[in-house]
Amino acid sequence: MPEQLFDRTSRGCTVEDLDSRLRTALLAVAETELLGDAASAAVACVETRSVPRHRPGVFARLLGGAPQPETLTAAVLLPRHLLVSVTDMRTGKTTAHSGRLADMTVTEVDPRLAVDTGVSVFTRWSNQSEAESMHVALGGDPAGVSFKDALRHAVQAAQSG
Repeated sequence: MPEQLFDRTSRGCTVEDLDSRLRTALLAVAETELLGDAASAAVACVETRSVPRHRPGVFARLLGGAPQPETLTAAVLLPRHLLVSVTDMRTGKTTAHSGRLADMTVTEVDPRLAVDTGVSVFTRWSNQSEAESMHVALGGDPAGVSFKDALRHAVQAAQSG
């Protein structure tokens, strides 16, 4: 059985309470994609810190296996869209994307491959010409589980009506 790769901790919050790097990137994507005032339209918002449990072994490092970075992820659920932003805590690089709920598929990570509490979201993300899957880190705590449930319900509602 695979072992858990990350310790993840989520906290429910408002868009204004997000880490400034995540908030700035999310609001920029919302503006670029003409999604309106994301801060006031947010249905749910969560920030997740992911800390790797293990460093790669000596052999893996010799072959170029870089350690997994500690990340900070924000996910904001809007009435028709999901915004996701990730900051690599080592480099400070932040990326952000948006996707339409009506076009999404949300799946659990296959437990035969990895033990993880986040979800995989398949859609055509902003600035992408093709649909692709993105892992959205969520903790197994109440805030992470609550956001995961809200996302699933929002995707179902968007696809059924």
